[in-house]
Amino acid sequence: MLRATMAKVLIDTSAWIDFFRNTNGVVGDIVSNLIRDDKAYLTGPIIAELLHGVRGKQEASQLNLLFTTIPYVKVSQDDWIKTGNTLLKLRQKGLSIPLTDVLIASIAVKNKLTVLTLDKHFQHLAVVCVKIS
Repeated sequence: MLRATMAKVLIDTSAWIDFFRNTNGVVGDIVSNLIRDDKAYLTGPIIAELLHGVRGKQEASQLNLLFTTIPYVKVSQDDWIKTGNTLLKLRQKGLSIPLTDVLIASIAVKNKLTVLTLDKHFQHLAVVCVKIS
């Protein structure tokens, strides 16, 4: 089963948005289980992306509660350096991946986290992902 295979999971912005909007029952169930089992993690770029999309006070309240309850993974200078080097290599291959996705992948790899995502960009990054279609 999917749940049993994931130890610690960095939930990408796309999965959080799907969870909050309840558009895909599978993603919602996975995120709910990860939160319940204390396996869900957040990091700065994901927080920033979520706040960027807030559409009202209720959403802001939900996110603030989320930010106080889900463990946070810090972003280090090494993460930024790894991200920049990875972006350079991707560009040399003709690929254009958003900085935030590469940073999230770098943080996940360093911290041995799986990424739960709906985002196709992660297929180009050296990170363990659970991609939900």
